[in-house]
Amino acid sequence: MVANTPFNDVDHGRRRFVGLVTSIAAAGAASILSTKLAAAAGDDAIRTFRVNIPEEQLVDLRRRLTATRWPDRETIADQSQGAQLEKLQELVRY
Repeated sequence: MVANTPFNDVDHGRRRFVGLVTSIAAAGAASILSTKLAAAAGDDAIRTFRVNIPEEQLVDLRRRLTATRWPDRETIADQSQGAQLEKLQELVRY
């Protein structure tokens, strides 16, 4: 006698259908991705990219960056303590 568990109540037809749909979706996504990658690889033209950020958000960002409270310098010269303070300050100045 087999115990009645959730695994015994599985609708195998439904499971096969979901597997088939998943396979078709994955194949379609792979096809679209490979087409886009191939197009991108052959297209090395420089195109304009525009970003619209409200000026008040930029002013607020600059204000917050200027107000940054920096930690003390690292006690060692390598990056084992994280990002180097000097590099971060250089990035914020930029």
